Amino acid sequence: MTDDQYLRLGALLLLFLLSAFFSGSETALTAIDRVRVHYLVERQRRGARRLERLLAEPDRLLSGILIGNNLVNIAASVFATTLFVAWFGSRHGELATILILTPLLLLFAEVCPKTYAKRNPERVAFIALQPILVVMWLLAPLISLVTFFSGLLTRLMPQEEERPVISGDEIRAMINVGEKEGVVAEEQHRMLHGIFELAEICVRDVMIPRTEVVGIEAGSSFDQVLALVQESKHSRFPVFEGDLDHVVGVIHSKEILDYVQRPGDFSLLKLARRPFFVPESTPIEALLHSFRKRRAHLAMVVDEYGGVEGIVTLEDVVEEIVGEIQDEYDEEEVLIHPLGPGSYLVDASASVRLINRRFNLDLSEQHVTTMAGFVLRALGRIPREGESCRVDGVELVVRRMDQQRIEELEMRLLPADEAASD
Repeated sequence: MTDDQYLRLGALLLLFLLSAFFSGSETALTAIDRVRVHYLVERQRRGARRLERLLAEPDRLLSGILIGNNLVNIAASVFATTLFVAWFGSRHGELATILILTPLLLLFAEVCPKTYAKRNPERVAFIALQPILVVMWLLAPLISLVTFFSGLLTRLMPQEEERPVISGDEIRAMINVGEKEGVVAEEQHRMLHGIFELAEICVRDVMIPRTEVVGIEAGSSFDQVLALVQESKHSRFPVFEGDLDHVVGVIHSKEILDYVQRPGDFSLLKLARRPFFVPESTPIEALLHSFRKRRAHLAMVVDEYGGVEGIVTLEDVVEEIVGEIQDEYDEEEVLIHPLGPGSYLVDASASVRLINRRFNLDLSEQHVTTMAGFVLRALGRIPREGESCRVDGVELVVRRMDQQRIEELEMRLLPADEAASD
């Protein structure tokens, strides 16, 4: 071979490397996680901020890489053709270029670098960062021209709605993967999902129903109020006139106990704070903001007609995130008792959401909150003890009634074949 042919061969090898560089850079810079890049910026990793700025202009970035790659590949074809013509003559040189250069480019300048970059996007992206910035500076006029015309063409095509870098569903999926891989602990997994569910859960789903609300009649004496506080162990009480549909205030037990030494000065209506009312359909995410803004811990829940349905407390909202909170006055309430394989005795006041979470079920929560409500909706009437229904993969048997109120249920998890036949 002549010196000229050696130079052409060396140039061809260099162009191969440049083509591989552009191919790998394209894959790495389009595959790298932008959330990860932002995290690296916050950790002040060298080059992360420049990488974030580069990724902020994806059209220019892609145009620059593709222009560079095409220029390199065209140059490689020219050098290969002249080299093969010198070796094999004009008749066979062009054919040799097609048969030899094409598979070599495909394998060593496309498949291999892109495969490696796909597996190591962060490493390749930081290696390629500075050279790509230089290329984009050198090709800036051409990149601007290509980006302008490509923008004109894309505007003529149907456009999809611009989506966020990462959606809520993707974050949930990441949390699930994190738990499976041991990065996210089970408790953290549950709390993170609880935060996402705040916007989907309404006040009616977490409220204390009216039948369980302990209130104070406005005309009660101090001794009656004190006895009620000592008996109930609650910290806040609605004050009402006549019935709970006429709540006039909310009082804290601490304010009542302050008058133990001077009961004659006690005035329930003067001490009671203005009540805070919320519709039962309010998302608890919005309720949490209202609690914080008003510096309140208790709200009266009303239906569409203005009647009081129950109360909801800040603790009820927080428990949706962190789980059940037992304070020193709470008696531990066991809502689910195992009876045997796939069979459980369930307190009918247990929420449908709790049962779904505990047993990985998909019982409908539409228009019902508790398992008692679920059975009433499934049957369409008030059941008798011993009656049962099969729905959504479970069999529910009414085990105990208190007049018209369902107290306990036996829940049997049905095998897949029985569940499918329902």
